[in-house]
Amino acid sequence: MSNAFCSLSNMGLRPFFQQQLSIEEPIKETPVRVIGHQGEWLTIRDENSHYQIKLPGKWQLRPQEEQPLIGDWLVMDSTGQPIRILDRISSLSRRSSGHGQHTQYMAANIDTLFVVSSCNKNFKLSRIERYLALAFEGGAQPVVILTKADLTDEPEHYCQEVQRLHDNVVAISLDARSIDGCKQLMPWVSPGDTVAFLGSSGVGKSTLINSLLEQEVQSTQPSRDQDDKGRHTTTVRSMVQMKGGAWLIDTPGMRELRLGESNQGLREVFSDIEELALQCQYRDCNHENTSGCAVMAEVNAERVDARRLNKYLKLQREQGYLKESQWQQRDRNRKFSKMVNQVKKIKYGKR
Repeated sequence: MSNAFCSLSNMGLRPFFQQQLSIEEPIKETPVRVIGHQGEWLTIRDENSHYQIKLPGKWQLRPQEEQPLIGDWLVMDSTGQPIRILDRISSLSRRSSGHGQHTQYMAANIDTLFVVSSCNKNFKLSRIERYLALAFEGGAQPVVILTKADLTDEPEHYCQEVQRLHDNVVAISLDARSIDGCKQLMPWVSPGDTVAFLGSSGVGKSTLINSLLEQEVQSTQPSRDQDDKGRHTTTVRSMVQMKGGAWLIDTPGMRELRLGESNQGLREVFSDIEELALQCQYRDCNHENTSGCAVMAEVNAERVDARRLNKYLKLQREQGYLKESQWQQRDRNRKFSKMVNQVKKIKYGKR
C-alpha cells in the first residue's frame, strides 16, 4: 500500500472503499473526503491538506441522495473536479420537519452514532428509540451517551432504562465537561474511525465535543431552567479530526425527528415486539383490540412495557402516512374534513 493510501486510511478510507477504486485510479485520480458542505461549496480533505471547491452545476441537478454529504468519499480527476461518489457504508437521513415530505440527508460513512441525551427532564425513552431507529436504518452502530450524570444521584438508573430497549445498545453516563469521563468513549474513537453526535438541543453535545477535542470549538449555552430544554448552538454540520486520529461529525440539535419510509430501523429497535407479533392468531393483528394477540397478552402479563408497545404502534402509523401517495393523503384529509363538518352540524346545527 502506498504512503498516500496509508495516510488516507487514517482518514477512514477502509478496504470497503479501496475496493471500489480501479488499479489506475490511485495514479490518475484521487480519492478525497468531504469534511464540510455549505450551499454550493464543499470542503474536502486529501492526504496533504484541505480546501474548498464549488460543486459543479450538473451535480446540483442530481437527486439529493446522489449529492455529496459530509463524510462521503469523492473520486477527483486530474483537474480537481469530482467524478463520482464511492458507495457509502452507512448514511443518516430523516424526513423533513413539519409536514414536509422530502428526505433530509445529514452525513455518510459513520462507524458509530453517539446518541446524546441527559440525566434530567430531557431524558425520554421514546425520543431515544427514534434515534436508535435512525441509526439502525442508516447502518451505523448506536451508542447512547447520557450527560449531566453529575446532577443526579442515580445515573446508572438512566443507563439501565436505555439498555432495556435493545440488547446490543451500550449506554454510558458521564459529565460532558470531564475529560476523564469522556475517556469512556475511547473504544469507539480509534484512528480512522468516524463518529457522529446526534441529540436534541441542550443535552450537552457541544460541551462533550469540546471535551473530546480538548479545545473550545463549539459555543455552549445553558439549558432553560423551567424545562431543561436547550438553545441551538450548532447550526451547521462539521467534521473535524480528534488528536487520537478519529473523525468527529457534529449535527445541529433537533427538536423533531421524523423517520423515513423504510421500517428496517423500526423493526430492529422493536425486534422483541416484532417476534411476538409472529405468534398472534391473525396476521393482520393491530395489537390493540384484536383477539388472540400475543403482544397484548405479554403487555397484560407485564412482561412487555405498555409504553413501548404504544410507541411502536405510533411509529408504525407515522411510516404508514409517509408511504401514502399525494392522492391518498388528499383523500384522507378530505374524508377527515368531511367527518369534522358532520360533527359540527350535529353539535351546532346547520349554519
